[in-house]
Amino acid sequence: MVLLFVSFFLVFIFQFFLQGRSAGENPLPVPAGGDLAVIGGTTAALLTAWEAAANGAQVFIFPNEQVLGEDCTRLVDDGLAAATTPPQLERGMEFTPELLVAYLRECGGGINDPLLLVSFRSAAPALFQQAEKLGGISFALLPLPEQRPYLHYSQEPGAGMLFKENLCQEVARAGVIIREEKVKSIALTPAGQVEALVIENPAGESVPFYVQAVVLADGGYSGDVSYWHSHLSRENLQNLRPAQQGQGLRQAKDLGLDLVQMDFMEMRLLLTSPAAGQSVFLSPDPWPEAIYFNGKDRVLGGNEASLPEIINLVLHSPPDEAYVSVSGERAAAYGTCFREYATYQEWEQSGLPAGSLFAGRRLPGPPYYAAGLKAGVAYTLGGLAITPHGEVKRNGEAVPGLYAAGEIVGGLHGEALLPGMALSETIFTAGLAGRYAAEYAGR
Repeated sequence: MVLLFVSFFLVFIFQFFLQGRSAGENPLPVPAGGDLAVIGGTTAALLTAWEAAANGAQVFIFPNEQVLGEDCTRLVDDGLAAATTPPQLERGMEFTPELLVAYLRECGGGINDPLLLVSFRSAAPALFQQAEKLGGISFALLPLPEQRPYLHYSQEPGAGMLFKENLCQEVARAGVIIREEKVKSIALTPAGQVEALVIENPAGESVPFYVQAVVLADGGYSGDVSYWHSHLSRENLQNLRPAQQGQGLRQAKDLGLDLVQMDFMEMRLLLTSPAAGQSVFLSPDPWPEAIYFNGKDRVLGGNEASLPEIINLVLHSPPDEAYVSVSGERAAAYGTCFREYATYQEWEQSGLPAGSLFAGRRLPGPPYYAAGLKAGVAYTLGGLAITPHGEVKRNGEAVPGLYAAGEIVGGLHGEALLPGMALSETIFTAGLAGRYAAEYAGR
């Protein structure tokens, strides 16, 4: 009897000790985590999160200081590349997915990833319906069906903002959880599969967030071009999308992931207007009467130079020393961007390149007009190599649990971007990553 009483007393003391420890000031921390983490605040991140949640995964978005859906308006305004759509069929157009893929190959110089093209061809018929369903807007307008039978635009006012609002609502309804912590890195197991994110908590501490799968979707490196192309003149580059800082691609580089086609960028010519403190988009078609030149030794005539050649001149000019000279009529349309010089002597006195540089060429004028030029980075075509299931590759093999979607992906476009393909790529790759990452996380 005494032994029984002692036993009960010892059990009571042991339970009291455990309860006291669990209720103390420093309880053992419970590991945080979930099924799937999407890194980024882009349209691709939102679409991926929605797709994964619709496939049964518990999804967390880490915007990493990006504004959710910041690129929606740009994507929607640029239109949608799609095939076999109601507007095309109503016009009697037999525009098939095979034709769209042929356009992609031609525009991309034939260096597109063939496996991705096969996957895209299968997904192409659904892109139009997906865009309208998730964006809540119509893509019915075919403005140049003879030249671009694949390209659709929305006629609804504020279509980009409507798309963003509707998509954010869909993501919220799907139960996706948005986290404010910043992702510092991705942790892999010794076997090379995803184990956790390393995040920074409000106290500034680095802590693990355990997940089954991760999707990188924070955009390309448009705002980080100088890091990847240090040979280009930083002063002659302008980032048209500063929100795209390329953090995901830097993390990918640290992990030794496969990057493809990083030399290709979609660029726009910009006129600089120091008086207004801004830049203005130049026509995508070179001007026949214009003279493009720099402060070094290069001159191009608008009637003989292609847009890539002119951009190449700008990128390889001394800092802030790329220029264009045009007629007075052309200059008048661009306000303060162009400065007027009544005589050639006044031109020379201003410090602009002159003399033998223009030997054999005649500047438009007098009076003469000149403006500074920059190259604006609109879209970066290279990025992570992925499988047709959206899995990121390392040394040619898929990394278990790691996926990518949106502009951070490379291989689909080749060396040039087909008009309307930015949104199509986003919907396509987000569908792959969301669906297969959810399936992987649920194993």
